[in-house]
Amino acid sequence: MADNTAPAMVEQMYDCFNRGDMDTIRNSVFAPDIVWRLPGRHPLGGVKHGADEVIAFFEQLNKAGIQIELRGIDTFGEDAAIEVHRGYAETAGATLDAVNCTMYTLRGGKIAEVQVFTSDQYGLDNFFWAVYELAPIPARLGG
Repeated sequence: MADNTAPAMVEQMYDCFNRGDMDTIRNSVFAPDIVWRLPGRHPLGGVKHGADEVIAFFEQLNKAGIQIELRGIDTFGEDAAIEVHRGYAETAGATLDAVNCTMYTLRGGKIAEVQVFTSDQYGLDNFFWAVYELAPIPARLGG
């Protein structure tokens, strides 16, 4: 593949994300079995499996008011891209403003694997804990 496909797909994803166009991301950008890894000890942290799960995660990011500003992107090998972006939001009395790095691997021309590397993990954790509360007990425990 060794062309600009990976950076173009990432740019399209961010453009769609900032506009809230999840259908285009699901159908044209993501592989159906995408794996998205976001570090953190917060309600949105962890590994997401499949396009539907990643889209649900994206919808939560949109609800939190997060905007993404792509700072730079380049190819990495034949089917991958690495980018630097600024993620920012102010909501629920919490502020997020972090510059992060993310690696994307494509398969069949679509984004199939993602690893996010955060610049301020504590800030990200604190932001998401301020925005998302746990359900009260016993609902949290399934009772």
